[in-house]
Amino acid sequence: DSHLSPEVKKIIAEKFNINSLADVATWADRTRKKRKEEGPWHYTNIAEGQWTYNVARDCPDKACVTEKIQEFSDILVDPLISLSERKDALKFLVHFIGDVHQPLHLGNKKDRGGGTLRFRYRGKEVSLHFLWDGGLIEWGGERLVSYAVRLSGKVSGVEVLNWSQSTVSDWANESRSLALKVAYNVGKEGFSKTYIKRGREIINLRLTQAGVRLAHRLNTLLTVAQ
Repeated sequence: DSHLSPEVKKIIAEKFNINSLADVATWADRTRKKRKEEGPWHYTNIAEGQWTYNVARDCPDKACVTEKIQEFSDILVDPLISLSERKDALKFLVHFIGDVHQPLHLGNKKDRGGGTLRFRYRGKEVSLHFLWDGGLIEWGGERLVSYAVRLSGKVSGVEVLNWSQSTVSDWANESRSLALKVAYNVGKEGFSKTYIKRGREIINLRLTQAGVRLAHRLNTLLTVAQ
């Protein structure tokens, strides 16, 4: 929200009746429970042993997160499409741009992006995917809003510029690299202090990048659409 232009923030509030992107951020997860065909839209499985995304190989049916971001970007700016459908497209974008920045949403099919890999963490058995979805974050009683403000406050103008110049494929490849280099690299003894510390740093970075890039995409799309 803090990286949206005042003009675009006004459009989102007045045209789509959305006062905060956070209010609709989990909407796509709720609809997925009712419409099972949407499940694959939240991730992209990269072929085993491959480090970069290839649409012909990894998402030929276009029913994956990387391709859905482009599809819903197109819908959002199409004046011939109903306002209701365009609003849904906006809500999908908010969620999917977050999803593509989670390293294990670009994971391996055989373990469902770490979903079938179980480990003990703080006395509980949890999936690796759960930990990278946010389970590794050390909340310490901090509210989500203050956490987001804290992360956003650390971003420099140079970082905003650099991150905004990347493509969806770049985001996917960044996540894939982090999945293979870090997320899947759990030692036989479980989670080391180094792994947990690095994991938290990466989650903070990816959340921040996702926020900046989501805002940039909406600023671009909705300014042009007007």
